Amino acid sequence: MNERQISELLISMGMNPSYRGYRSLVHVLWLASTDTAYLFQPVKKLYADTAACYHISADSIQHSIRTLLEAFWSQENSAEYFYSVTNYPVNGPLAPKEFIAVLADHLRRNTN
Repeated sequence: MNERQISELLISMGMNPSYRGYRSLVHVLWLASTDTAYLFQPVKKLYADTAACYHISADSIQHSIRTLLEAFWSQENSAEYFYSVTNYPVNGPLAPKEFIAVLADHLRRNTN
């Protein structure tokens, strides 16, 4: 799965690509779905490696992804969108690490 396909998946879930953290989340998901070792490390490793790619701080990556996810979860049907894509039942917002882990697993299982 490439980053364009990940982006299309996020958009189909109702994720807004105009947020600064959108591009970072796409890259984080690509890393986590292509290398499962990331899921067994602190999420800060994903943020640090993404930050190095974009030449910004890991804290900036973390903040922008949290902001994007807060906006996503504040949408009226976000849990339904998330479930329709991942078949992972949610009752409320997931923590960023869990959101990333569930989507990365979905991407890994559904890669052509």
